[in-house]
Amino acid sequence: MHTHTCRLAYLDWLRVLAILGVFLFTAARPFTPGIPAPLPDKIDYMLNSSCIPLLFFISGAVSLHMALKRNKTKMVLLWIRRLLIPLITGMLLLLPPLIYLEQTQTGNQQSFWQFYPKAVRMALLPENWHHLWVIFCLAIYMVLMVPLLNWTRTAAARKTQQRLLVLAAGRRVYALLLPIAGLFAASIVLQLPGYATSFLYWWILLLTGFCCMLQPQLMDSLERNRRCSLLLLLIAIITIIILRHFDPQGWIQLMLEPLHAGLWVFVLTGYGKKYLDLEHPLRPYANLFAYPFYMLQQPLIMLISGYVMQWEYPMVMEYIFVVLSTYLIAIVVFNMLIKPFVLTRFFFGIKPGRPPMVTGKVVKVPTPPSDFFY
Repeated sequence: MHTHTCRLAYLDWLRVLAILGVFLFTAARPFTPGIPAPLPDKIDYMLNSSCIPLLFFISGAVSLHMALKRNKTKMVLLWIRRLLIPLITGMLLLLPPLIYLEQTQTGNQQSFWQFYPKAVRMALLPENWHHLWVIFCLAIYMVLMVPLLNWTRTAAARKTQQRLLVLAAGRRVYALLLPIAGLFAASIVLQLPGYATSFLYWWILLLTGFCCMLQPQLMDSLERNRRCSLLLLLIAIITIIILRHFDPQGWIQLMLEPLHAGLWVFVLTGYGKKYLDLEHPLRPYANLFAYPFYMLQQPLIMLISGYVMQWEYPMVMEYIFVVLSTYLIAIVVFNMLIKPFVLTRFFFGIKPGRPPMVTGKVVKVPTPPSDFFY
């Protein structure tokens, strides 16, 4: 029997694929510091121009549905459960091992538990947040989104929804890239710090996803124009590759960044809406597993790669081993230590499981679908 829900399956699948992309790019980082070629910069560039922007775009789209189903009190409780508590968990549990590994490479001789109090203090500093930056930014964005989410229940929101319909015609949806282009132009003129530009850039992507979900025909336009988006993306990538040799300062790449990153989001969303909007028995589990996996993947990668890099095998084989072992260990930790217990579910931002439903002699334990960040 098929179960019909109000959830948009393609958003769940895109979220899972985005986190998988973050994982694959992050797993490559330990193998690149000693390479003289610009491979580390390419890995970071692909990570920050495709996977992470897609995560913020999807989070903005999902936030509209979460707000419409909840009142203010429930939204605050959801913010605490889905963002604040996992952020605290990461700072107390996941970041200290990463910081300890970094310190041992600089000559620290203390044991982990002797160094743990200092590691917790260092985890409070933004430069040591690693992958938790995404959760921290989402927590700030959701606070800033409160007036906007309340506004969605007003008559003015319905008028705005009709005005956004203008952008759904033809290829006008690409006008949504103009705010990003304006931000990057302002960052060049005003010489904004990189972290400030990234914070505003992700904020604009989240608002773009919100607008596309507020007017669903914008999502339909992304699906309809997916081939055009792919063509424009390929042109942007080829242009960046060709002109990089004539632009050592990176100005051309910076000016093309709004088009490049925005088109990655448009391409993935368009093709995802076309081919991934389907139900599958694996989807609820994958959606439930995605958030804890995002929190666990970087600490596990650093711990495993610290031993693997001492081996004398080809780098490709070591990378494959790190990817597979990290994924398998994360599944074991999730199924044995996180999913079965209410307390660990709470710490990792997963909603509590429903109590078993007893029907005759058969006990059915349904697993509710998870709402990722929201």
